[in-house]
Amino acid sequence: MKTPRPESLTDTIERLKRQLARERQARHDAEQVAETSTRRLYREQLKLHAISQVATQTHGSMRLRQATQEALKALLKHTVWRYCRVVYKPFDNITPPVRVSALCEGENPLTRPGDSLTASARVWLEKASPLEFRTDERIAHEKRWPENMPRRFLCGIGIGEQCMGAVELFSYLEDDDAAFSQEMVLALVRELSHVYKSERDRQAIERMAWRDVLTGALNRAAFFRDLETITIDTQPLALLYLDLDGFGEINEEHGHEIADRYLFEIARRLESEPLSRSVARLGSDEFVLLLPLIDVAHADMVVRDLLFDLQQPLMLDHFRIEPSFSAGLAVYPDDASDGHALFYAADTALSHAREEGSTSLRRFDAEIAEQLERRKQLALRVRQAVAQREFVAFFQPIVSRDHRIVGAEALLRWQAPDAPGPAEFIPYMEEQGLIREVGRQMLHDVIHTAARWRREHDGFQSISVNVSPLQLREEAFVSHVTHALEKSGLPASCLILEITESLYIRAEKPVLERLARLRAMGVRLALDDFGTGYSALSYLQWMPLDILKIDKSFVIKLAEAHSGRDITIVRAIIQIAQACGLDVTAEGIETAEVAHIMCELGAHCLQGYHFSRPVSEEAMTSLLQSSATPSPPFKASITG
Repeated sequence: MKTPRPESLTDTIERLKRQLARERQARHDAEQVAETSTRRLYREQLKLHAISQVATQTHGSMRLRQATQEALKALLKHTVWRYCRVVYKPFDNITPPVRVSALCEGENPLTRPGDSLTASARVWLEKASPLEFRTDERIAHEKRWPENMPRRFLCGIGIGEQCMGAVELFSYLEDDDAAFSQEMVLALVRELSHVYKSERDRQAIERMAWRDVLTGALNRAAFFRDLETITIDTQPLALLYLDLDGFGEINEEHGHEIADRYLFEIARRLESEPLSRSVARLGSDEFVLLLPLIDVAHADMVVRDLLFDLQQPLMLDHFRIEPSFSAGLAVYPDDASDGHALFYAADTALSHAREEGSTSLRRFDAEIAEQLERRKQLALRVRQAVAQREFVAFFQPIVSRDHRIVGAEALLRWQAPDAPGPAEFIPYMEEQGLIREVGRQMLHDVIHTAARWRREHDGFQSISVNVSPLQLREEAFVSHVTHALEKSGLPASCLILEITESLYIRAEKPVLERLARLRAMGVRLALDDFGTGYSALSYLQWMPLDILKIDKSFVIKLAEAHSGRDITIVRAIIQIAQACGLDVTAEGIETAEVAHIMCELGAHCLQGYHFSRPVSEEAMTSLLQSSATPSPPFKASITG
């Protein structure tokens, strides 16, 4: 075996040099890896810290502006960018969003100067108010200087593929770590896109909660929330309450689409008023407007100028529509001490304006104030009376042609000292919805009373009850009637529900369906007060009715020297009703003469003071027991 030659000193030195070089290289490589890892870790920490700041602002009480400010501050602090500018598409802007890929020229917008927004993007970007941030005071003194910086950068803020904003960055420094700068921009822009979407969704939800869907105006809840802000320190305000005239006719003549656009344009005109503070849609054709006033004395002039502009014709497609309205005006603090009182003052003024006719303005005054005070007192008394069950049923007999009592109409009365009549308290109860509770209880009691009378008196055939539209809007109304009939034992055919013609004209489909179900059960329907309001003989052809009640305003005139025209009208009404298969009841019979005339004209039943005023349940029972009737009617000849 050959013995290895001993390593020379030179070889040993060379070997040690190579080994040392390898160790140095390994150490250098390790240091490079460590440095790269440390740098990468540091960069990630910077990004995470910046994103955390944005997220913290977002999830706290801060919103989009504060989150954007934190993001751009982080960019200016940790990158070479010296100036930042960001714009967002307004949430209520209906311009279609721009695709992210179309925002900048080139395949990779991150490597381009980014100053070539598409024309469609500029439409909304130029209208937006940019948020600006800077690190160099020179920029504040030289308005155009950022655009002259050598390094510029633009990045879109997107949701999916849609661009909802843009970040512009400027610098005069070279970027030694461009990759890191781009990563920071992308990371923060992604976070801002989430913030934007959250803010947009939040505002959309808030808009649905506080805005009218059709017009975009405030809804009732939002308006009354705004009224709460009116305090003693608030500047003078005018509250204008508008009720559009003829909206139903526009709807019927031109269709729902034109009618909806009409409402939208009215809201737009009101909101375009420079002084308007709050515009709200309270009902289908009702709007309310708050106007800050410099001088209360000029309130009428300001409002009349506004109404003049509002009256200008509208062209919707090829239809010309001239707006008309009734308006009520009240001024704070002259007419009311707080927001809610101001609203009710304007509401009361509007009621008076409606009575004056189309396109009228009524200012709240002392006379209306007195009526409003009476209304407040009435409201208090009515609610107390409901709680104490002071509302009871009185009954007015309905007699046949031979003057036998065959039925009765139940009428709501208020049993209390100095209580107002039904013409005053019933409209208020309907307005406040109290008629539902009172009417439901009254209907239940009356049906049971009628069942007892029918068992005890062979001639008693039916009970008539007036029904409010509010009652018929209740889903459970039919079941209430059914339950009362079954529990009392009264046949459905013995119950007559009296409704007004306006209910049919304005009724929603569910109301008509409930009436149809009641009639299918055997309950009879009577058209009350025919001859007033919307009355038209053509309606009798399609209304699901059994009985027509001629209003007393027609009947009373028959005693006035045998008016030939009135007799002719009443005769025609009765003949048409009979041709439609309807029974006819004449209301307002006050004399034997008129009773005879109505019998001769063909009325089936009669009702009025000539036979009896409305009486209590006990008095009505006595009438039935005694079969009390007046003497035979006066025999009068009919002319005309």
